[in-house]
Amino acid sequence: MVFSASNSSALLRDRLLVHPKAAQRVLELLSRPDGAHSELCALVELDPALTAAVLRTANSTHLGYSGRIAGIRHATVMLGGSLVASLAASRVADLVFDVNQPDYPDWLWQHSVVVASACAVLAPYVGEPVDDAFTTGILHDVGTLMAAANADAPGSTDPVGASGGHDGTDGRMNELVDAGADLLRRWNLPDKVVSGIRHHRARPAALVGNLERLVAAAGSFAAELGAPGPERTFSPIEALRLVQANRRPDDVIAAIDDEVTRRTAVVREG
Repeated sequence: MVFSASNSSALLRDRLLVHPKAAQRVLELLSRPDGAHSELCALVELDPALTAAVLRTANSTHLGYSGRIAGIRHATVMLGGSLVASLAASRVADLVFDVNQPDYPDWLWQHSVVVASACAVLAPYVGEPVDDAFTTGILHDVGTLMAAANADAPGSTDPVGASGGHDGTDGRMNELVDAGADLLRRWNLPDKVVSGIRHHRARPAALVGNLERLVAAAGSFAAELGAPGPERTFSPIEALRLVQANRRPDDVIAAIDDEVTRRTAVVREG
């Protein structure tokens, strides 16, 4: 295939940034003689760009699973550790060779991991697989990553800011959410994941799908745990009501904190 200038522009426009710490850890694991496939797969789960790359491959039409693989763990098992490692290596190459790499939004990685962990904790209450819920949470702000990768483009500034938190730029944030959902739809991710991402910022009465309700509730718990994002937040009691979870808010917050600690161990190791 011959790439024209417009093809190249489209590829850059769809690029998602890998978090620098995740990229560094990928390189460390790839240098190990055993390949560290299990650790790499766990690390891929924690980075929106790496997760998206693996799910894009798993849902590609030539594999015959287009639109059917919603969870990152399902995808990594299906593809195998060697292919996942190759995909991770190709994505972090940007940081190695691009001296003008755009800045990663300061708030986004932590917020995405906490939202994803909260989605995993709350998933049983809405009857969704934990894997699918976590994956939707980790991907819910991919539109902002697209904007960060194209920081010189008009209107691409981060509407949240370094400290996170909602700052009133609803229109711009909704555009970014739609852009992220459109990207994942083009990459053949399942409709329920795309819908969960596209609609998670809707008003509570308009939150219909399980995954969009999960992400909306999870965003509120992320703010409680000091990892705010651009979502409108609810009180912990309102968030639990949204997913019909009859639990004490403090217990849920503690469970989410434990989930974050467990899942991020692969980043802290080494």
